[in-house]
Amino acid sequence: MFESFDIWKLLAGLGIFMFGMFLMEESIKKLSGRAFKRLIREYTSGKVKSILSGIFTTAILQSSSAVSLMVLAFVGARIMTMDNAIGVILGSNIGTTITGWIVATLGFQVQIESFALPLIGIGGLGLIFLGQSEKYSAVSKLLAGFGFLFMGIDYMKGSVETFAQGFDMSTIPDYGLMVYVGIGVLLTAVMQSSSATMAIVLTALNAGIIGFSASAAMVIGANLGTTITVLLGAIGAAPAKKRVAFSHFAFNLITGIVALVAMPLLVFISLSVFASNNHVVALALFHTIFNVLGVLVFYPLIKYFSVLLTKVFPDKLETLTLHINNVTPNVAEAAIPALRMESIHLVQETLRYNLAVLDIDEKLVFTSSDLAGKKIRAGITLETQYNNL
Repeated sequence: MFESFDIWKLLAGLGIFMFGMFLMEESIKKLSGRAFKRLIREYTSGKVKSILSGIFTTAILQSSSAVSLMVLAFVGARIMTMDNAIGVILGSNIGTTITGWIVATLGFQVQIESFALPLIGIGGLGLIFLGQSEKYSAVSKLLAGFGFLFMGIDYMKGSVETFAQGFDMSTIPDYGLMVYVGIGVLLTAVMQSSSATMAIVLTALNAGIIGFSASAAMVIGANLGTTITVLLGAIGAAPAKKRVAFSHFAFNLITGIVALVAMPLLVFISLSVFASNNHVVALALFHTIFNVLGVLVFYPLIKYFSVLLTKVFPDKLETLTLHINNVTPNVAEAAIPALRMESIHLVQETLRYNLAVLDIDEKLVFTSSDLAGKKIRAGITLETQYNNL
């Protein structure tokens, strides 16, 4: 049975698919410049706007992890509130379902060679002859990336369909849905791409290797596995970044639990909307439905969840003030000298931070009297010192 399974063709297809995703993401970042970062930063003044900006940005960038990492940076810089950050993350989970729709509607319903090869050809020639222009180079990469994405799907589909012709589904043991959820988590964690996992699942479902319920469980697992990137990005980070990462994980976990509990109903709805012979599109619908359901469940709880995360991961910033916190501005005679001394202290602390960045011994710049009573704070990272300043 496994003799007919071309593993290298499957891996080649997966590699081409992920390479196409990479080219598309890189080209869109260059074409947009700072537009998407500005969109996330400026158009997140409320929960609804935050969710919509998360949907739009992720749908364009085709990467919820990239959007989440941007949010980590904005929250760490204190230019985005926790409530709005959670809203963007909720929206990014809906936006990432667009990939599934593209793959399901075009990858399996259309003759791929009819548009994939022209896109790769035009994109490749554009890179060679128009590579001097950053704009045209990015457009060429976008076209080539889109073509490679569907060529990868075609390779994976061909490999799996050949294997499926001699495959008997009755030989697969009934492991239970949780095992398939775990497989989805593992695949996404290893490949760092829920879109790649979605493509694999859709390919297997289209070939009839796995059933619809098992596919749905793997998609739920992929949703949870995509949080691994953000969790890794928050290791050793400031409390604000940890709050964002944990909110992403908690949302996907709770959404996954809700989807598993409601799976019979969600599967029935998805299969009822589309004919039973169009399971790949029905799975894309299932992916969208349970993410929208998760947002609806979470939306009223954003404010309370933000408060809870602040309590779990409280800010531990040390105050740098030594003088002005001990006086009241109502007493000018004391406040003015205190402000003068505090200004000197701030300059000294800024110099100490720069010396630490450059790995220069403080004793080469400061005298012992300057450093008297100013111990180096053990365990305080340079990032925390910077935020304090």
